Amino acid sequence: MKMNRGLLLIVLGGLLGICSCARRATIPTQLSSVPTPVFSVSDSILAVSPIEYAYYKAEPVEFFEPALEVKDSFNRIEKTMVGYADEQFFAYRQELVVDLEAIEEGAFVFPLPGARVLSVYGRRNGRRHTGMDLKINRRDTVLSAFDGIVRMTGWSRGYGNVVVVRHYNGLETVYAHNSKHLVRSGDHVKAGTPLSITGETGRATTDHVHFEIRVNGDPIDPSLVIDFKNQTLLHKRLVFIPTEKGKIQIESV
Repeated sequence: MKMNRGLLLIVLGGLLGICSCARRATIPTQLSSVPTPVFSVSDSILAVSPIEYAYYKAEPVEFFEPALEVKDSFNRIEKTMVGYADEQFFAYRQELVVDLEAIEEGAFVFPLPGARVLSVYGRRNGRRHTGMDLKINRRDTVLSAFDGIVRMTGWSRGYGNVVVVRHYNGLETVYAHNSKHLVRSGDHVKAGTPLSITGETGRATTDHVHFEIRVNGDPIDPSLVIDFKNQTLLHKRLVFIPTEKGKIQIESV
């Protein structure tokens, strides 16, 4: 009898365990994340929303290049210094491009038409000659090479009486050893405007005009710009790039 009672207790315990496990298994669990809803796009919407492939077509890029500004008036240093350099000249541009082919007919005049070259740019008698010496006769009229504004008229050591014109293309031209000036600082001039009368003031041994071309105060070889034999502009594009040493590198493209 005692054995049957023990067996009965064991059976009842097993049944209770099965019931409790079944109950725990039926308890719902809470989801840890929310499923992402799936949307379907009807074919009718796609039909009225075609892809504009022209939008993705590669097009050439136009770069902004600030226009050069030429003032009507100049400070005291600009009026007295031939090789004046502006620290802001290349501040808003990486290079200066002078397209000689784009200069219209009549927008350039040889500074002394019919003149012969007495001395070229380069080393001369152990010194650097920064321009071209031109001569016809005595007391000839010197003309502005391009349109621009007269920056300087006055006396400057070896130059004697000198005129400096700042042009809208970024270049400056220098006309030295004059016997008389016909313009003054601030005057607007056109290509071919009379600037001065040739002479032999300053470091000169004969009546002539010393002609220079400068970029931000630095003289360059005028034969890079002008064909002195034919007295015409060269058909090329010049690129002036400042270097780390403060000089100007010139490339012809």
